[in-house]
Amino acid sequence: MKRLFLLLSFLLVSTYSYSQSGYFLENFDYPDGDLITSHGWTAYSGAGTNSIRAILPGLTYTNYPGSGIGNMARMVQTGEDAYKFFDSSIISGNVYASFMVRVDTARNPSGAGDSYFLLLDSTSNTSFYARVWIRDSSTAGTGKFSFGISKNATGAAVLYSPAEYLIGTTYLVVLKYEFITGVQNDQVSLFVFSSGLPGSEPAIPTLGPHVGTTNSDPSALFRVGLRQGGSSTAANLKIDGIYVSDTWDHALPVELSSFTSVINRRDVTLNWTTASETNNSGFEIERSTVSGSWNKIGFVSGNGTSTTPHSYSFVDRGLNSGKYNYRLKQVDFNGNHEYFNLNNEVNVGIPVKFDLSQNYPNPFNPSTKINFDLPYDSKVNIKLFDMSGREVGTLVNDVRTAGYYTVDFNASNVSSGVYFYRISAEGSGNNFTMTKKMMLVK
Repeated sequence: MKRLFLLLSFLLVSTYSYSQSGYFLENFDYPDGDLITSHGWTAYSGAGTNSIRAILPGLTYTNYPGSGIGNMARMVQTGEDAYKFFDSSIISGNVYASFMVRVDTARNPSGAGDSYFLLLDSTSNTSFYARVWIRDSSTAGTGKFSFGISKNATGAAVLYSPAEYLIGTTYLVVLKYEFITGVQNDQVSLFVFSSGLPGSEPAIPTLGPHVGTTNSDPSALFRVGLRQGGSSTAANLKIDGIYVSDTWDHALPVELSSFTSVINRRDVTLNWTTASETNNSGFEIERSTVSGSWNKIGFVSGNGTSTTPHSYSFVDRGLNSGKYNYRLKQVDFNGNHEYFNLNNEVNVGIPVKFDLSQNYPNPFNPSTKINFDLPYDSKVNIKLFDMSGREVGTLVNDVRTAGYYTVDFNASNVSSGVYFYRISAEGSGNNFTMTKKMMLVK
């Protein structure tokens, strides 16, 4: 898997998505209110009751690859359970399942609480080989809860943390399952983070390693399960950004990553720097309006495999006034990719004065562009004249709101020669006129 280390600049930290070389990826990037069973999940226990849905917005956790991507899944008590298969099974070594979770209500402070996340084999819906639990604090009114882990199905002891985690706070959780040769030797561990992302697996987990006491160990793990438990025991929570891999750095590509933006009138310059690259084909640059979809606007080639820093830049020119989001889609030569999201919104504002640009290209054949700026809502007229002063055509004749504009002029029906274009604009009691020359060469 390619590893990028993007240097912090101006403290604008971006997040990035998980490379597709892992076994499982779920960011709940579905429309608000959609059932997750409409997107590859299968309902099993309690099917048809309190189905799990994707809801707005997604959970966020600084620098976690799934932060702020798509939506999140809402889970309640006494509801439908669902599972989804990995891309392929894992039969040995370690399994790391990471996700963000925010608990809204915890229950059963004096009991075992209830599990909400688990790993399964390929067939059984009752053999849970690694389970993450939640229960309320034993002291009423503290707004705190405990995380727990167990191995195997019902009857397995649950190992709980102290009740030190806060209701309404997003935590990053990593569940580890370790295949160990022998009968019932496999182990589970849990890592819980409230901030930061370790680049390597911590030596001491939050909970575990924990060995189950019932059922045989699985020959393989092949599914993620989401469980909505009992009315008196289960938590109400939100879960998001579920990644499964067989190594820590694949499940948590945690290296700091950032890039910056600089606005110059209606142009936005993006700058980013890598400290090292592996198998990096390059970066697709994508832009969206605040409420719109992502569109590819350019590509910058990478440096393959390199251990030295490299700086990159891309200029997005001629934008209209408005708010925009940007992200980089880093693509490996083998087709895997990661997203690097600019963490700040880019706001292209309103011009401070009237202006008319020189058309480009110039000379041209047969099309050219003309930019003009309006600091106020204005009545705008742009006309084209030949060398003798005869009016050839009208390019703009309407009312425009304040902002930056571009006119595309196609001169397919006009003869070669020198022409003049003139703008007349009137807005907020201000009048503006300007004339410039262009050359059409056919």
